[in-house]
Amino acid sequence: MKSIILEQMKDKNPRLTRAIDQAFRLATVDKIGDCYPERRASWSLSTDNISEEEIEAMHDYIFYYRNYGRNLNEDPNGEPTFAPNFINGRWEGNRKTVTLNAHFDRRVPLVKLPDSGEKEAKAAVDAAYHFWTSLEWAKETLSYRKWVIDNFVRILNHFSEDCLREIRHQIPKTLLEAKKDFYEAKRAAAHMVGAAETVMKGEISPQMVYGHHYWRNEFLPIGVSTLLTPMNFIYGIPVIQLVGAYLAGVPIIFKGHPFAGITNTVLMRMLLAAGADPRQIQKVEGFSSKIERLALDPRVARVSLTGSEQTAKQIQSKLDYPDKLYFEGGGCNWIWVDAGLSDEKLQECAERLASAKLSLSSHKCTTLHGIAGSQKTLSRLVPLIKKEMSKWNLGDPRKTDDSKTIGPLMVHKASNIDRIAMEAGNNGCVMHSVFDKARERNREEFQAYQEYMDNTETGRPLIIENVTPETEITIDWDDKGDKTFKLATTELFLPVLITMKMNFERFIDFCLTENPHSLATSIYTRDSSKIEQAKRVLGGMLKFNDGTDSAMEWEEFGGSGIGPSGNMGVGEAEATIKIFCRKQKGRYVEF
Repeated sequence: MKSIILEQMKDKNPRLTRAIDQAFRLATVDKIGDCYPERRASWSLSTDNISEEEIEAMHDYIFYYRNYGRNLNEDPNGEPTFAPNFINGRWEGNRKTVTLNAHFDRRVPLVKLPDSGEKEAKAAVDAAYHFWTSLEWAKETLSYRKWVIDNFVRILNHFSEDCLREIRHQIPKTLLEAKKDFYEAKRAAAHMVGAAETVMKGEISPQMVYGHHYWRNEFLPIGVSTLLTPMNFIYGIPVIQLVGAYLAGVPIIFKGHPFAGITNTVLMRMLLAAGADPRQIQKVEGFSSKIERLALDPRVARVSLTGSEQTAKQIQSKLDYPDKLYFEGGGCNWIWVDAGLSDEKLQECAERLASAKLSLSSHKCTTLHGIAGSQKTLSRLVPLIKKEMSKWNLGDPRKTDDSKTIGPLMVHKASNIDRIAMEAGNNGCVMHSVFDKARERNREEFQAYQEYMDNTETGRPLIIENVTPETEITIDWDDKGDKTFKLATTELFLPVLITMKMNFERFIDFCLTENPHSLATSIYTRDSSKIEQAKRVLGGMLKFNDGTDSAMEWEEFGGSGIGPSGNMGVGEAEATIKIFCRKQKGRYVEF
């Protein structure tokens, strides 16, 4: 096994390594994927996992942009990294390409993507469906797939620093937030491969009639599965989906977010390096309606989408049957704070909630949206939160290890903060602007700071008080026309924190009946009766005396059940793998 990989990696002929850069003009067979038949034939239960030497030898293959000693572009005059499609075992592109500029500096070309269309989408579905109808997948054993994912986890672990750097370059994050993204991916993959054998075994039913044998199996592969993943977690969510689908044994079509095109390519190469069958995985880059066949083709049996509710509704309205789509959406997450907390505990609460609001620049599905409580409690808490927010810096999170850094906005324009403030003020709300520590910088630091601000979408935090569940505002989101929405129940993806005067019973009712995006809810209290009532009533992720944002470990968030948020069910091995499975019940009669 070792000789196969090392033999392929030792040739540094530039004509071979340059092929990935020329892929948009010439389809190029993946040299590791091309070795799959030989690698698979030589595998047995006693085959060692790939070695550290083999993994290191594949560094420039996996992180393909490192060929010729290049790295990810940071120069406005530099070349973006090309992220080709992977279809039918070949890296290929399109004569038409689209270049996306970086979030950390809109002048820097980040990634060049094939402007894929119907032709590429059809080719990917054709390849995946051909693999499905060949029944080759039925000959594969779970033991081999577990061996592949074991290797995949080893590769992630070996190249953790490269992965963290890559995450922060495409989706500017603090080191802490990048680690949450990366280690969620690694731990989830390790957990699923460790649990897969127990999870996926069929159940033999007791003998009810002599000579009759019954069984039940809920883990037969469902068929061609398309994975659509978001921008904010470009390792954690794609890896969970890819590993779950791969262990289930389905043909995979992976469509990651365009801004994660580099990572989308790297993850495919990691799977191939780990030993995956190239016939089982396809990857397509592109945009919306041009490649909608990836989701709408009747040969696709499952569409797994993590992203916006609007995208989910558009896909669902066109599907031959809506249940084909498994959707996980974002959250509009609230916290209620009880009266009677000491000054010390209220300070701890303020520190935690400032982090829940501002970490990852407010782009988590579990970002804190608003705080509710009595007027007396809010009058004590809001000044503390404002003070804590003032300790956070606006800046490029890639250039510091300080976790209290607010990076660039990645969904909406920074000007929307001012628009929301003006509209909310016209509706009787009270504004509190929070200024960062720019004035404390020396002249050189301030000039660099100003240049950064001029070339990114970066917004200072804003606190809005006196909001009610009925408060509506109308603004023009990103020059796409006026939109009217309720401020209390619309996810903003901005560093805007909202407060509402509300008692506990009204808050519980609001979460249960009025907030369709109640993904993660937290309650600060020491009253056991309130804790028990919340446990009996509220769905989704429920926390006490904590923030709404995610933990370091892989965990299931779920949704409240009254809206589309977080209802896919990922978060543990059985639920994740089962997304890509169908059921079988059987009986065998002796005669």
